[in-house]
Amino acid sequence: MSHSPRVLPADARRIVAQGDLGYLEGARWYRGALWFSDMTRRKISRLSPGEPPEDIADVPGRPSGLGFGPDGAPMVVSIDDGRLLRVGSSGLEELADLAPVAFHPNDMAVDREGRAYIGPQGYPFGTDPVGVGLIIRHPDGRIDTGGEDLIFPNGIAISGDGRTLVVAESFRAPRTRLTAFTVTDDGALTDQRVFAEFGSPDTESIDGIGIDSEGAVWAAFPWIGEFRRVREGGEVTDVIRIEPDAAYPDGGTFAVDAILGGPEMRTLYLLISDTSPERLVNGFDATGRIEAIEVEVAGIRD
Repeated sequence: MSHSPRVLPADARRIVAQGDLGYLEGARWYRGALWFSDMTRRKISRLSPGEPPEDIADVPGRPSGLGFGPDGAPMVVSIDDGRLLRVGSSGLEELADLAPVAFHPNDMAVDREGRAYIGPQGYPFGTDPVGVGLIIRHPDGRIDTGGEDLIFPNGIAISGDGRTLVVAESFRAPRTRLTAFTVTDDGALTDQRVFAEFGSPDTESIDGIGIDSEGAVWAAFPWIGEFRRVREGGEVTDVIRIEPDAAYPDGGTFAVDAILGGPEMRTLYLLISDTSPERLVNGFDATGRIEAIEVEVAGIRD
């Protein structure tokens, strides 16, 4: 028997960062802080509870997906030049040139062994969609692919036991979806399956995702300004609706990404940007903020 999802009250949310922020992506909770990519300002930033955001690194090629190696060093996808980079003590270091194997690598998840799973856009906007696989960059430098016929793979998350990987297919038609894989001991992706399906990509396109300790996924739906908690099979248990900021009446308020963190791992951080599709095409022009809300089911500790 299905139940209507809970709509979490707007007054339960609080703003934890705003001002001088752009289009925010790649949310990750790591070692007591929220990390994210500011694609407008081309910076990787870190937000510690109770503190203002701190810029950690400049990424001239525009940062997107974030993760961390076993040594704690940040890893980031640089979109414009198609590279996977490591933020080392002496600056940015190239881990892989992805341009020869993928068109516009974008979001990413990194497992505890330092294996990077990267979603390539796959095709230029305005052209026919092209199905692709995920790029897998192993710690020894080997490059593999996993999965097939993914349409604009975007947000990526890995379960707490490391055995399930979920990816958002942002622009699959006629219905967008979350697609799941079983992860083998050597990092291969098997058992490709539908985790959940939604509506048309014109309205229910999916961006960033995060996974909780029960294996449910928090997914961001930019065009409609919603975050949803979704169980495998498609049941939506919780919804957060973002109201447009009155200061930006000419655009929209995009729900971009969500990740669980905080001392008890029950704080859901919401990455939100006021923008429009036209402004995004023009250098990811956006004004961002980060909100937070306490939820019932905890996230995954690093």
